[in-house]
Amino acid sequence: MNDLLRPLFNLLPGMWDRRWIGLITAWVVLVLGGVGVALFHERYMASARVYVDTQTLLKPLMQGLTVQPNIDDQVAMVARTLLARPNLERLVRENNLAPNDGQPDAMNRAVDQLFKSLKLNINARENLYSVSYANPDPKVALHVVSDLVNMFLTSGIGGKQQDTQQALNFLDAQVADYGRQLSAAEQKLKDFKTAHPGYSGAANVDYYTRVNQASDQLSQMQGQLSAAIAARNAIVGQMRGESPTITVTSPYVGPAAVTPSGQTVPADVLDIERQIQTQRNRLDDLLQRYTNDYPDVISARQTLARLEAEKKSRLKAAAEHPAQAAAQAPTSNLLSTANPAYQQLRVQVAQADANVASLQAQVAEAQSRLNQLRSQAGQMPALDQQYASLMRGYDVIRKSYDDLVARRQSAGLTQSVDASSQLAVFRVVDPPRVEQHPLFPSKPMLIALLVVFSLVCGVVASFVVSQVMPTFHSPRHLRETIDRPVLGSISMLNSPDVISQDRKNNLNLALSVAGIIVIGLLWAIWAHFTRLASV
Repeated sequence: MNDLLRPLFNLLPGMWDRRWIGLITAWVVLVLGGVGVALFHERYMASARVYVDTQTLLKPLMQGLTVQPNIDDQVAMVARTLLARPNLERLVRENNLAPNDGQPDAMNRAVDQLFKSLKLNINARENLYSVSYANPDPKVALHVVSDLVNMFLTSGIGGKQQDTQQALNFLDAQVADYGRQLSAAEQKLKDFKTAHPGYSGAANVDYYTRVNQASDQLSQMQGQLSAAIAARNAIVGQMRGESPTITVTSPYVGPAAVTPSGQTVPADVLDIERQIQTQRNRLDDLLQRYTNDYPDVISARQTLARLEAEKKSRLKAAAEHPAQAAAQAPTSNLLSTANPAYQQLRVQVAQADANVASLQAQVAEAQSRLNQLRSQAGQMPALDQQYASLMRGYDVIRKSYDDLVARRQSAGLTQSVDASSQLAVFRVVDPPRVEQHPLFPSKPMLIALLVVFSLVCGVVASFVVSQVMPTFHSPRHLRETIDRPVLGSISMLNSPDVISQDRKNNLNLALSVAGIIVIGLLWAIWAHFTRLASV
């Protein structure tokens, strides 16, 4: 253990001999460092945070109706351009950050210093933007951050009215231009159709293909016509086997020409009975083809009701004059009436005739169309080519015109949205504020570090001088240092005056070191209270 501590025991006495050099060094370092600390200005940090809400209700509602820019990218770009040189020069002028030393590059140096001091942090995922700035004057720091936040809030992303208006003017000019081109193309098509009235205009189909289609259509219609004629002839043949009328037995007449109640039936009542039966057959035939609300059905029902009423009145008159009724009574109970089957066949024949006439007209029209196409065999390909060219130009212009009109409407709606509201909302999460404590190092902390550093420098100076000009306090130390034998040593006894002087020197050394510490402490306390008073 003694061997380990021996170098230290040999070093400390030498450093003690050079203690005054170390003390002087400590005072010199303290004075020089004090000048630097006195010139040092504490810096105060001001900061603020802004949240940008890009998920507003207006954005999904306007999806597909207006031009939807990338709001997040635009906000990030606006945040980055905040530190552009024009904005920094504005901040320097408004906050008097440029020194009035008359030098031409004072503004440039102030702008460069401001750019280095400003910190802009962008959290794109959470849409948070924070800005911070440090300045010796807390009020200046707070004012710079407030101005920067206001510039960010007022910049916005939806107020690009000038750009939108320029886009609208360009679209209006293009719409008017393509509108004139579309009118010219429509006029050319009108002139072409006026010059060739018989042209079908099916330019998307080849001429020979249209001829084949017309021929196939004619053949198909002729087949349908032949089938319709055959069906009509079959119905006519079936109708020839039916009699137009059939004979039925009347319940009101017989050999005695009396009713079941014994009343004699006159001949005119039998005529009305035949009319009633005929009208009932007609009503049945109408009900097979029409509804109850059809006018002919309603008329037949009214006629049948009238005949029934007339029959009742005739029977009543016959009951009041039986002699006259007996004279008019018929001698046979057989009646002749219309055959229902024959009537239905007649209706079917009429329908078949109408179908045949319709098909004959269609066949004639198809034949005429085919003949017209065949007569135009020489000029039709050229007409097709001309019409196709006109339609191609018309379609291109019409499509471009429709696209431009749609874009114009979208741009107008976008301008209305920009004028009424914004697609992003700026919210100040943390308002601009300045820290109460200065940034590290503060002046009291710097003074404490200076005191410690000056004492350390004094110790280091004593150590260096003791090594440059060593002194030996024991024969052993001398022998180990010079590696030579020591023949002898002489002891020194200090007188009381020397001992008293040493004590005074030690007291002066202690007072000097204590003075360094006390001066540093008082200075730190004074700097602390001075800062509180200024804030």
